[in-house]
Amino acid sequence: MKACIVLVAVGVAVRLALALGTDVYFDEAYYWQWARHPAWGYFDHPPMVAWLISALGLRGAALLCGLGTGVAVWGLARDVHGTREAAWRAAALWSAVPVGIVAGVWATPDAPMLLFWALGLWALYREKWVLAGLTCGLALLSKYPSVLLGLAFMLAALRARRLPAGAWLTAGLALLCFLPVVLWNASHDWVGFAFQLNHGLGGRGGWATFGEYLAGQLALGGPVLFPLALVYAVRGPREQFLLRMATVVPLVFFGYAAARTRGEANWPAAAYLAACVGVAGMRPAWQRAAAWSGMAVSLAVTSHLLFPVLTFERDVLLSRTHGWSPLEKLATPELLFPDMKPGRTVVYAPSYQLASQVAYAAGVETDTVGPARRKSQYDVWPPLEVQPGQDVLWCSENGVEPPEELVQRSGLVEGPVELAVDFRGRRMHTFTVWRLGGFEGAR
Repeated sequence: MKACIVLVAVGVAVRLALALGTDVYFDEAYYWQWARHPAWGYFDHPPMVAWLISALGLRGAALLCGLGTGVAVWGLARDVHGTREAAWRAAALWSAVPVGIVAGVWATPDAPMLLFWALGLWALYREKWVLAGLTCGLALLSKYPSVLLGLAFMLAALRARRLPAGAWLTAGLALLCFLPVVLWNASHDWVGFAFQLNHGLGGRGGWATFGEYLAGQLALGGPVLFPLALVYAVRGPREQFLLRMATVVPLVFFGYAAARTRGEANWPAAAYLAACVGVAGMRPAWQRAAAWSGMAVSLAVTSHLLFPVLTFERDVLLSRTHGWSPLEKLATPELLFPDMKPGRTVVYAPSYQLASQVAYAAGVETDTVGPARRKSQYDVWPPLEVQPGQDVLWCSENGVEPPEELVQRSGLVEGPVELAVDFRGRRMHTFTVWRLGGFEGAR
């Protein structure tokens, strides 16, 4: 058990190191923007992550959700296996899962979803129907795929040929919690549901994207835990059928989605919650291999993000988590363009990621514009009001020029000014800023 406690402590230390040693990156900044505009729904996801950021801050929300998820895994494993030793083994496994560590550092919808999924699964296993309804409802308020936990429960009920009466109370409470999100979508042309269905199932896929999915699971799930999760789902104890379904349903569903479109490796993250509990009951050698291999991956990634040694042609992880500080200069654009008068600053960007990063770093108003941009919450919010004759800024990366629709509304185009930044001797970003003078007003 001492080794398990060591792994849990290392997992906590890794989370703290990443939280303190990396910048807020654009996804977090995007959800921080949501938190500034409280609502019952948003273009991409339900509102829970925004609510938690508003209450606890960016990294505080993620760290507390990560801690709570570990406690829930410990409690569920204790009830399933009946011993504290097994509970610590499960907690140690979860502390080493790379996707679990990521969700416990960066404030994304995965952080609350994993917490409430774990609590909901624990309540369903113990047949605490009211608690299950509330926690499953909170999971649905975190991320739409939480509905897969309900599917796992239904498969377990069919297998047992038993649907407890209390399960109807659970379903009713969960749907009641989720109803405001449905009403928000109804009042916004169902944008949230439509986006997720198209994002998850509407692209082009095949064996190549499915192969990427498998590689992603070996990386974020763990090179040993992922195969063991599949073994547990197929051959685990009969009395743990609910946990086995909570493992296999997300893996199969998102595997099917990966065959249709290029997805994200974190999508089936919730599968590893039940998998850790199940694997905690397997042979000790398998448990150790799963835990230490997962921690090895997590430590390798953490080391690279904090003290990079290897060089990659396109280092996405490093560029996402470092090098955003130059955007703070957009708070005082008169220092970049001496002829520009101080006052209200409006910045346009070609993507919701960069617009959100500018808003967080500089504390200015931002919006997106351009033909190549992906639709986002910025398309749900009303466009920014710009006074006639006001100067605005265009910010992009790697020299992308202002789009014609902005240039045509400007009496003056000045720039670009480059804002470059390095991290430990490596170029992370090169931002380019234009001044658009004498702007004609709202789009």
